[in-house]
Amino acid sequence: MFFHQYPSLLAKGLGRLAIAATGLLAASGYAATQCQNPTPIWADEFNGTAVDTTKWEFQNGDGCSYGICGWGNNELQSYQSANATVANGLLTITAKKQRVGSKAYTSSRIRTLNMPNGGQWKNGRFEARVKVPRGAGMWPAFWMLPANTNVGWPMSGEIDILEATGQANMIAFGTLHYGEAWPNNQWTSGRILKQPDTWSDNFHTYAVEWEPNVIRWYIDDLLYSTKTPADLGNPAYWTFEDFQYYMILNLAIGGNLGGPVDESMLPQTMQVDYVRVYNYGKPNLSGKHLVEPNTSATYSVIDEAGTNSSYSWTSPTGQTSTGKSLTVNWGTLGGPVTVRITNSCGSYNLSLNVHVAPTLSKADIHDDFESNRNLAYTSWTGNLNQASANPSPTGVNTSSLVASYVRSSSSQYDVISGTTSLIPNAAPFVSGSKAFYLDVYTNAPVGTEMLVQLESSTATASNFPTGRHSRYIAHTTAQNSWQRVKFLMDDRIDGTTADTAVSKIVLLLAPNTFTGHTYYLDNFSTYAEGTAPAPATSMSVSGVSTSTASAGKGTKYATATVTVLDNNNNPVANATVTGNFSGTINQTGVSGKTGSDGKITLQTTSAAGGTLVVNFCVSALSHASLSHNTANSSGLCP
Repeated sequence: MFFHQYPSLLAKGLGRLAIAATGLLAASGYAATQCQNPTPIWADEFNGTAVDTTKWEFQNGDGCSYGICGWGNNELQSYQSANATVANGLLTITAKKQRVGSKAYTSSRIRTLNMPNGGQWKNGRFEARVKVPRGAGMWPAFWMLPANTNVGWPMSGEIDILEATGQANMIAFGTLHYGEAWPNNQWTSGRILKQPDTWSDNFHTYAVEWEPNVIRWYIDDLLYSTKTPADLGNPAYWTFEDFQYYMILNLAIGGNLGGPVDESMLPQTMQVDYVRVYNYGKPNLSGKHLVEPNTSATYSVIDEAGTNSSYSWTSPTGQTSTGKSLTVNWGTLGGPVTVRITNSCGSYNLSLNVHVAPTLSKADIHDDFESNRNLAYTSWTGNLNQASANPSPTGVNTSSLVASYVRSSSSQYDVISGTTSLIPNAAPFVSGSKAFYLDVYTNAPVGTEMLVQLESSTATASNFPTGRHSRYIAHTTAQNSWQRVKFLMDDRIDGTTADTAVSKIVLLLAPNTFTGHTYYLDNFSTYAEGTAPAPATSMSVSGVSTSTASAGKGTKYATATVTVLDNNNNPVANATVTGNFSGTINQTGVSGKTGSDGKITLQTTSAAGGTLVVNFCVSALSHASLSHNTANSSGLCP
């Protein structure tokens, strides 16, 4: 929250906040060693009629009296005590259109530093049940700063437990700030997406559990991000154990992260049910809270202390378990996955509400580089050929003509931009009832990031974030074979750009890199919720990529990752893949079954030293109910 600064890419008008891609998947947990006392060591339940000024100190004004005008972030509000009220068991911080001095808005900010009944702490669990506001320009935060130190920011550190923005209220994130004095400060962050609704629709519990050399972030009972010294640019920047930290609650307006303010949405409120501090953490869950239809996902109890544990799981699909984990075979409907844990520490009820994405089918073709050319390209950074021969007309893509694009290795942000009339309303993309799909064939590494950004005609190269409606993210899943990727919601950038104002599509390949890989692109389309496709009848190998894995003592195994899709382009689980390795290590008949993502990584049993040449081909593919379409498969043995 404090002294946020942004890299030069903002000036380029592309502006992607540097947030680590923990994204939609929960991070791994840790083994708790001590039972949590169910009674907090500090709490405010907000059961009175006013802010308890023995626990909280108001920080009023525009920040100048603290030596940080604009509160270090070019914020637009003057904080006032009157904007924080307590009633009906809730703290309410209200953002208003109200002029005080040079500021056109008011809000409130409170902290626990050095208060008689407040406090500052090192390690523990810090949580608040909060309902964040909506509306462009809102910037709510629940965060921590070091107490009573002469060490400057960010060398002394900052722990952001919750941040969000009103325009992107479907995304919540937690951040660590550290490093050297500005402008050489650094941060690392995790984020979590909510669909089809937003985090501002209801109260949620936001927490960190802070142990020496590890900090974990949670929403409700779900772990979504973990940071250790290894995640920092330099592990020596981990100074969090050097200080005690106090808590802050505030609702900023505008500023570096809040962005342009939509005054028509004011007033807005940030409501807090309680704030609690515990000596130790509690059991939590890991697993996916957003899943694709007709896939499986595994949920596990983590962070658990105590002995002699028993578990009782339930799920909307009927799967149950008495073990520490539960695998759910999702269909098309979501719901709560729950578990009751009983052990020597007591009993805990955990719950995770899971949303199954809607089944989408092709609705609009933006460009297939043959007969459907609905995207008019206006600029591109690299070398674009809009009528290139398909390098491998098998698997996902059998088109004769595709686009080829050689990325400019001298450009950190390589951009393809075009105009469109096929997005009359961008709101369904934000909620997930529509999505962009793209066929990609590239020699770039597996996991290469790609972005689709929707813009209005007001966006220029120098006026970020104006005109940038939203951004969507995908990653490559194979190398040198066709893959069909789905772009997921990544950010709602400028809340003042209306859903109906989108007229431009921008594609960024491997942003924030200096790489010159070649990309073949095809069938850039919108898929929409509607009539589900017919049940799949066949499957094919959509991609094979090879690599190595350490075998110790300077030797390596050969590995191959095979992706299997059905004829509706969905991942195929439990397909048996058999194949042969050749090159440095020769081994035939290596076999395994695909997971819920349609992938299996096979490995040789022998290892070799030096530089390995790894080749792999699929000799057989079988499934209980799907036939193998060899004509559409790639990577098959001769």
